[in-house]
Amino acid sequence: MKETFYGRDAIRFSLKNATKEMSLIRLRVNINGNRLTYYLPSDYKIRPKHWDKVAGFAIEDAKLNPDLKGKPQLQMILRNINKEIEKSTNALIKVLELHKLQESYSTVDIVREELRKELNREQKEKMAFSDFVAFMDYYISLCRDGLILNSKGVKLVAGTIRNYISTQSAIKRYSSNRRIKLRLDGVTVDFYNDFIKYLNGATHARGKYKPNVIGKFVKNVKVMIRYAYENGYTTNDEFMRKEFRVYKENVETIYLTEEELERIYDLKLPDNQANVRDNFIIASYTGLRYSDISRLAQRHLNFEKKIITIVTQKTSALVVIPMHPKVEEILHRHGNQPPKVQCNQSTNRILKKLCRLAEITDLISIIETTGGERDEVTYEKCNMVTSHTARRSFATNAYRAGIPSLAIMQITGHSTESSFMRYIRVSKEENAFTLQSHAFFSN
Repeated sequence: MKETFYGRDAIRFSLKNATKEMSLIRLRVNINGNRLTYYLPSDYKIRPKHWDKVAGFAIEDAKLNPDLKGKPQLQMILRNINKEIEKSTNALIKVLELHKLQESYSTVDIVREELRKELNREQKEKMAFSDFVAFMDYYISLCRDGLILNSKGVKLVAGTIRNYISTQSAIKRYSSNRRIKLRLDGVTVDFYNDFIKYLNGATHARGKYKPNVIGKFVKNVKVMIRYAYENGYTTNDEFMRKEFRVYKENVETIYLTEEELERIYDLKLPDNQANVRDNFIIASYTGLRYSDISRLAQRHLNFEKKIITIVTQKTSALVVIPMHPKVEEILHRHGNQPPKVQCNQSTNRILKKLCRLAEITDLISIIETTGGERDEVTYEKCNMVTSHTARRSFATNAYRAGIPSLAIMQITGHSTESSFMRYIRVSKEENAFTLQSHAFFSN
């Protein structure tokens, strides 16, 4: 074996996708004529502009990286990347030196496996967790500190972190009910089946759990256990099995017609209810989510051009929305700025009352799954309205008015027509009436 195999100059770090927004970092070294490639964990992804391809390091010097100015958090992230590079280098040299000492023949597969073990061993020595709940605490703290980023390399929004906390609470209740301490290596398919069974039998403040809530819990468990696996805190990979699937059910949701929105718009209300109504009407004619309505500010409004320009919180997409006359009237009434926003829970509660005042009380029958059982249930339409109904109402009313799907998607931010069409709430009867005017049916 050549001596250079064990020198730092023979070990190179580079980016897997240097042309993409974010890239994995890979280690490469020649082992007896064959190339070994090892990828750093996915939470060490980096923007190519922050990478020194000659040195094979993240650029953590503010003089060489202008993006670091006033961003200590970014500097910490890049410093941690370089620490991981140094740690991986030292671990590889240790493995190769041991092979040299033992005069054993090194192959790429053997070295890669021993490198993984060495790095996992270091990680375990660094931090151990008494159970999965304790690991979830650690994971959530990393999210809060900005050390775990989304796929676009930005901090997770508060709503995502709240979902993780909600999932942790569900795991705590499950563990208490089953009188167990769920370890990292205990997150198996058997656990998955028992967790689903528990959730289907459990109740919460609003009744039994529905499939999409259960699916959210499972999805978050998989996100966290995958992180634990990829970063050496566990060798448990059962979350990869196809049986460990995420529940998802197409939910029957409603929209409000323009005539129904008009009835809400015309209501005479006290100030606190009027603000909820006004924000709902703005969302119904802009397609903005509640998270963006709550952030809407004067700087997003251009009355001269009659447009609203905002970067959405959930997807970080820039949207430019024409200002509907009703939206313009509401904003003028509030001194050319958005109305005050109440919390989402209070907003949803008041919206149901307003819709009842506006006599939006048609009976709606849907098939609903709760506690693992499917039943037909009937609701008054007013009781099905939430802040998100506004976004569906915008998409559906715009679609019914004949605006092309792609033009609406530029506003809603949907990336595919299939995902957009799931927002459209046109009944089979409405579809039939629309088709009656088509030449095919009128001949």
